[in-house]
Amino acid sequence: MTDNGHGMHLGFVVEVVQGDALTVPADVLGVKHAPRSGGLGAQMRRYLQDDEDMLPQVGEFRIWPAGEAAKAEYILMVGTGPIFTLRYPQLRDLGQRFLDALWEAGLDVKHFVTTIHGVRTGVGLDEIEAFRSLLLGMADAYESGRYPPTLERITFVEKDARRAEMLQGLLGQFLSIDLPVPGAPAAKEADARRETGTSAIMAGPESFELEFRKPEADDSAPHIFVAMPFRDAYDDQYYLAIQPAVHDRGLLCERMDFQAFTGDIVDRMLNRIRSAELVIALLDGGNPNVYLEVGYAWGVQTSTILIAHEGEQLPFDVRGHRVLIYDRIYRLKEMLATELKRLQNQTGSS
Repeated sequence: MTDNGHGMHLGFVVEVVQGDALTVPADVLGVKHAPRSGGLGAQMRRYLQDDEDMLPQVGEFRIWPAGEAAKAEYILMVGTGPIFTLRYPQLRDLGQRFLDALWEAGLDVKHFVTTIHGVRTGVGLDEIEAFRSLLLGMADAYESGRYPPTLERITFVEKDARRAEMLQGLLGQFLSIDLPVPGAPAAKEADARRETGTSAIMAGPESFELEFRKPEADDSAPHIFVAMPFRDAYDDQYYLAIQPAVHDRGLLCERMDFQAFTGDIVDRMLNRIRSAELVIALLDGGNPNVYLEVGYAWGVQTSTILIAHEGEQLPFDVRGHRVLIYDRIYRLKEMLATELKRLQNQTGSS
């Protein structure tokens, strides 16, 4: 938090760090309670098992001393709907509710820590839009004045190094406002960290660059569905080629985690394939779930782009279809960019 000498709050530092949220020293660690979900919220639920009535319902919250559960002094748990119901509007509400709950509780919070919610939950949200939605919600809390007046820093902690680096870069794209008073401690720290792209200053919605002030996406937003093996071995294809090529065309990029599938999430997957602009399918590894998604896309007349690494043995079913064969990741991005542009132009002229 910074101040101009007249008690005027001028925003707080927002940063992304790579690591384990449980090991980050802070005043409060924020988690969500989504029924039957995994992740950090599930770990924290163990501490309330003796009294399940203590688990927060949608919009409710609970705060308790962290003890040995985390390096933070307190745990804040906010209740949400089931994980398969979480979309971008719900993530925006969650971001706002985190700060609003701390304000209601009256805690003197300087440093709040949380994670990137909506990522790797099986529901296939676009990671960048999920992050922006959380930030918009926190900006809403600032604008309403319902946030701890002592708050100086919000830290998003992400275990995956590649994703953490990507989100660090996004902060500089999303947030443009230059509020800190020269010489203020928070301003000096923010300036130093901004040089490495790890933090920015956020106040209300006007903190965002103009193109990022738009409302969070909803289910009607144009998107591309990606069918691919959900394994680290294919992260380069996704993060270095598929996702940037899709985002360059102004579309959301969504993929599902079959390892987390329940009936509700299967329904979500089928719906997102039906409503997609098209499906991009990475055929590497011969994953049967990928072929299931491709077959469903063909059945509901959703266009597909099939891609495979050079030398990949393709089954008979797809040999008669056009497949983009790549040998290098950067060439895959170029091929996808060309193909997406061609298909969008084709659609626009029809």
